Amino acid sequence: MTTGTTADRVDVALIGGGIMSATLGSFIQELMPDLTIHAFERLSRIAYESSQSQNNAGTGHAGNCELNYTPEAAGRVDISKALRVNGAFEISLQLWARLVETGAIADPRSFLNPVPHVSFVWGEDDVRFLRARHAAMQAHPMFADMAFSEDRAELTDWMPLIMEDRATDVPVAATRVPGAPTWTSGP
Repeated sequence: MTTGTTADRVDVALIGGGIMSATLGSFIQELMPDLTIHAFERLSRIAYESSQSQNNAGTGHAGNCELNYTPEAAGRVDISKALRVNGAFEISLQLWARLVETGAIADPRSFLNPVPHVSFVWGEDDVRFLRARHAAMQAHPMFADMAFSEDRAELTDWMPLIMEDRATDVPVAATRVPGAPTWTSGP
């Protein structure tokens, strides 16, 4: 992708220099290499707003932790949105793997750093919900490696700062998905 002025001939104009424009531009360039693609960014730095790490972007959004993606109704946890989000993330992984294979990305660790994803809750109702959510999600192959725990020693190992000085009379629980994906070096 290049940057340009409005006077240039442009087949595709991407507005914003963040991860969404970069991903879409990569797809378009891969599928239609003859198109002219320009990205326009209004800020002083590329990917400074939504794609910046402090805004929880670029973290490998895979639907693992977002409790609002798994609403409960009539005693059943609906994981359909989490499955859709996870499926979309899997497609992103395929794109990145292809870019590594072709040498377009020399070292995926330069922008992907797998870390465990943890969801933490407290209180009887939320612990019961997380237990039911875990059971529903872990039954699906996309979330088979999700662990659940109410054991305070294990939770302290997973997230020491969150557990530090936590009241012992309030039930707590968490789910944890290990840092994935694993990468091999380039082509």
